[in-house]
Amino acid sequence: VNVVLRTQILPPGLYRDEVLVRSNGGDMTIEVSADVVQDNTLRIIDVYRYMSDRDCLFTVNPVAEAKRLASGGYEKQGIAFRLFSDGTPGTTEFIRWFNPRIQDHVYTVGRTVPKSSEGYVLEGPIGNIATSRLNNTRPLYSWRHMRTGHHFYTTDQGGEGRSRRGFRFEGIVGYVR
Repeated sequence: VNVVLRTQILPPGLYRDEVLVRSNGGDMTIEVSADVVQDNTLRIIDVYRYMSDRDCLFTVNPVAEAKRLASGGYEKQGIAFRLFSDGTPGTTEFIRWFNPRIQDHVYTVGRTVPKSSEGYVLEGPIGNIATSRLNNTRPLYSWRHMRTGHHFYTTDQGGEGRSRRGFRFEGIVGYVR
């Protein structure tokens, strides 16, 4: 049983009610409560995509990473999407990992180690990603090149044509703005 409470229209306060669940096994009443607080902390973070030969690097601070971007031959492609600030309800850390041997970045939700973790070094969180669809969000899709192991991420459901270049769809990583 999933209970969804849309709090956008509710004023701050403590709300309580009961949900009646009926099944072949009988009826059950479940108490539910929600403490709706005013959220003035929502901050959206611009995430820039840079591409080198095969690597897809996302950063929220291109100025701080300018030396790395220049030495790695990365080209700026602009704002790819937006993440949420730490502490935003319904979100978790979006973590960046790097494999220096094959020059590939991979991104995970929370502190999950990448599936193909061999050789990847933790670089840290770049913001928070929604774990389910929130208002005004869209899916972030993950693609992986089957021969080289390189990863690509985009909000384009078609993968920006990557399937024609040897990439396979891996799934939805999370939801971004």
